[in-house]
Amino acid sequence: MERHGAWLRTHLDSDATHFLFPDPADYSWPDPDAGRDAWECRVLLRMVDGEQVNGLLAVAPETFVVLPSTMPRLRQRHLAYVARATERDSYLWGRDHKSDCGPETCGFVAVEGTPAS
Repeated sequence: MERHGAWLRTHLDSDATHFLFPDPADYSWPDPDAGRDAWECRVLLRMVDGEQVNGLLAVAPETFVVLPSTMPRLRQRHLAYVARATERDSYLWGRDHKSDCGPETCGFVAVEGTPAS
């Protein structure tokens, strides 16, 4: 899993702000008694080529950084809507990027056994 994380971090736009927010199904909210200690989150990411994609990520609640209180509520709602409405996800982006992926194009150096996406 960490190897996939390295692939993703390499392909994120390092100058962009990436957003995540808890968006679990009703049955998957954190419940330590049931062995669930992470939140399923929706993510809105900007990739190195500028494309915006969505995805899901399990995150420990204590690792969240709240949006600044200066961000208007309407903007927060808009971000959540965009993340849910974006049809292209990180898997599809990675699949389509795979043929162009390499140290010369995006800086990713695959290690043996590392998933390309």
